[in-house]
Amino acid sequence: MMRVSGGVTAAKGFTASGASAGIKRSRKPDMALVVSEAPAVCAATFTTNRVKAAPVLLSQRRVRTGLARAVFLNSGCANCMTGEPGLRDAVVLSRQAAKALGVPERQVLVASTGLIGRRLPVARMQRVMPSLVQRLSRSGHRRAAQGILTTDLKTKETAVAERIGGRVCHLGGMAKGAGMIAPSMATMLCVLTTDAAVDRGLLQDTLREAVERSFNRISVDGDMSTNDTVFLLANGRSGARVRRGTESARRFAAMAQAVTRHLASLLVKDGEGATRVATIGVLGARTGAEALACARRIASSSLVRTMLAGGEPNVGRIAAAAGASSARFRPEELEMHIQGHLVVRRGIAVRLGKTLARQLFAPREVAIQLHLHAGRGRAAVTACDLTAEYVRINANYQT
Repeated sequence: MMRVSGGVTAAKGFTASGASAGIKRSRKPDMALVVSEAPAVCAATFTTNRVKAAPVLLSQRRVRTGLARAVFLNSGCANCMTGEPGLRDAVVLSRQAAKALGVPERQVLVASTGLIGRRLPVARMQRVMPSLVQRLSRSGHRRAAQGILTTDLKTKETAVAERIGGRVCHLGGMAKGAGMIAPSMATMLCVLTTDAAVDRGLLQDTLREAVERSFNRISVDGDMSTNDTVFLLANGRSGARVRRGTESARRFAAMAQAVTRHLASLLVKDGEGATRVATIGVLGARTGAEALACARRIASSSLVRTMLAGGEPNVGRIAAAAGASSARFRPEELEMHIQGHLVVRRGIAVRLGKTLARQLFAPREVAIQLHLHAGRGRAAVTACDLTAEYVRINANYQT
């Protein structure tokens, strides 16, 4: 497998664009469009929040058809808690995009991100739609990636290439997310594209597994959004065919996981106010599910995350979070390492010198590992620290 450039248009037969409709005050791109030149098999995962935005409800219905030609996205307005009018707004915009592209309306998926409780400025967005369609190109992936950002500081794109069945195929994507990132599919938007041919059932299974191993294993602030969406479109343009139960399926799954994991890591590193990232690994749990629950509890702990911000290895906070999780273990058998250094042995904190204590959290990326000595389950979650800047950003976020 090789990492390649191009993001969401690295795969053959895909174009993208971005434009500004003035939804955001910055006048930076706030609309994005990703288009397949041929009908693409589509798969998706959505937020598990009971409160779902209008674009989520609409796209959930449309992905059931199994085919998509385009994804229309906007930032600056979540179009959530807007009732039937908000749903109509999403339909109107998708209908205009479909007409401009000459594709069936039901094959246009939609996604939004931004402020909750406000309707989309539909008239302004409609005026920009023709330009958005005209700008579609293979190089448009950069503008599209910009068009979905909210409080993000950086665009997030990646792509890989792999040989499957003698044909080189690609899988790439773009994502956004810096706040409201919780480990029950992260608060984010993500569009993935591939030029491999994959049937719908296998595509959905592959996406679900990739999301579980990536976007479901990160945390910025433990809060879940109303708009989380991940799309994966496969148009088959490379000629590579992926079949269930074969080496092709294994390679394709590895591609999907490589892309989603890289995008997930970019989300955490760009977390609101983040200065340090920690990967919390849990070994020796009774089950994998208990290991994941333990890692998630630690990653979401405000005390652990402020400890990361301060660069102080307070092992008591980590142990307390582990003990508050649903993982069953004997505290007197707990073992903990930070950056490979033993800091807890048999449930007892190891005394650290001041120099070593400072060195442990000196890097921007830190590894924390716990061994529960209760079984063979293991899991890992990546999180960022909680800083005063995060509080400033969200205290002043316009509502």
